[in-house]
Amino acid sequence: MISEALGEEVAFVELSREEAHAHMAQFMPSEVIGGTLDVLGVPLPAEQEISPDLANVLRRPARPFGAWVARNLPAFR
Repeated sequence: MISEALGEEVAFVELSREEAHAHMAQFMPSEVIGGTLDVLGVPLPAEQEISPDLANVLRRPARPFGAWVARNLPAFR
């Protein structure tokens, strides 16, 4: 969706766990990185679902990813 909105190719570069750990260590506490990578790398099915609590927390319904891309497009230019 980001590529489509920009009208150009956006490359996705997958990092190994070690590469991701090294990058995240620049801005995250070391004791948090392993758990974060576990959740991001192999999320449980329940972690992939949109929680019904989201609307309560945001005080509005969830919006599609494409809407987020459109609102934040300047950040990708």
